[in-house]
Amino acid sequence: THNQLSITKPTKSTMSSTTAKTAVTAAAQKKGRKSALSPETVEYLKSWMMSPEHIAHPYPTDHEKSEIMADTGIELKQLTNWF
Repeated sequence: THNQLSITKPTKSTMSSTTAKTAVTAAAQKKGRKSALSPETVEYLKSWMMSPEHIAHPYPTDHEKSEIMADTGIELKQLTNWF
């Protein structure tokens, strides 16, 4: 008999938010596009999202968005697209 592996491509609903974002970044790089966010900004956003106070609900309030934008220098649209 011939065994075949069935590989299911992960979907956005089956991946963690961080994994999905990493996959999107990898796909963009594969197509020759550069990520719009610096590695430092990506690390900041990942750290914010995965911190104990945000992990249960990793979506910033308007006030937190202002703080993140001030800390990272990114624009609201970039921040909104990340989350």
